[in-house]
Amino acid sequence: MKWRCPQCGKPHERNDPPCDNCGHHAFERAVVPQTTAEEGREQFVWACTDCGRHHQRNNPPCSRCGGTTFEKKPLTYDDDSGRSASYFDLAGRFELAAALAIVALLVVAALGVTGVVDVPGLTPQAQPTIDDVPGDPATVNGVDLSEVESRLFEALASNRTGSPDRTDGLDAMATYLNRGAVKEAYTGAENVTSESELRQFDTTCDEEIVFGGAARPAGANATADSVVSGLLLQLLADYPSTTDGEVAQLGIDAHATPDDSVAVTIAYC
Repeated sequence: MKWRCPQCGKPHERNDPPCDNCGHHAFERAVVPQTTAEEGREQFVWACTDCGRHHQRNNPPCSRCGGTTFEKKPLTYDDDSGRSASYFDLAGRFELAAALAIVALLVVAALGVTGVVDVPGLTPQAQPTIDDVPGDPATVNGVDLSEVESRLFEALASNRTGSPDRTDGLDAMATYLNRGAVKEAYTGAENVTSESELRQFDTTCDEEIVFGGAARPAGANATADSVVSGLLLQLLADYPSTTDGEVAQLGIDAHATPDDSVAVTIAYC
């Protein structure tokens, strides 16, 4: 015959309240299986009904949230008898919610970086483009504008000691500004380009990016060489730094206007 706590069920050798497990102030007689004090203590925990924090004793208030009501909950054990209650049994609801929130943030961040989910500040932004531009970005009177761009780049590079690189980032910036200038000049549109959109372009320039522009008529008998010669003379006159300064990177765009001129914008750093 032993004494048992009616509140938590822990056996005691003597009728000597309070219960050292839950603090209850009275015992009752009972026949209970032999067990150690440590085993009796690990049979259950007291959980705060407000936040779920587990406590070894029924001794409010809650150490986390100050809640005044506890409820008795059994502990479950892993298959390995040498281990105590599993993490998910002992952790409170707040700990689990915090862990799940961190995992969710990491997942969203990964999706944002890869572009699956649009997350401001994380998702790579598409470079701005300008649509419905009058004229032709490819040819004018049989002159291939991509050839004009290549020859103009070679001419600008040949006038300096160190040859600059033609980069996709500066090409894209030059295209954006050139198409915007043509659209404004031939449609009356205003504020087609903006500084905020210009900052969205991806470049590797360490120094300030400089822009220049020129236009050259391309009549029925025009050739790529004649167009390039006229554009080069205008650029050298208006923007001498394209040859006098140190240019490491260069971007070019050529666009045919509705009146058969070739408009060119260069971007360099």
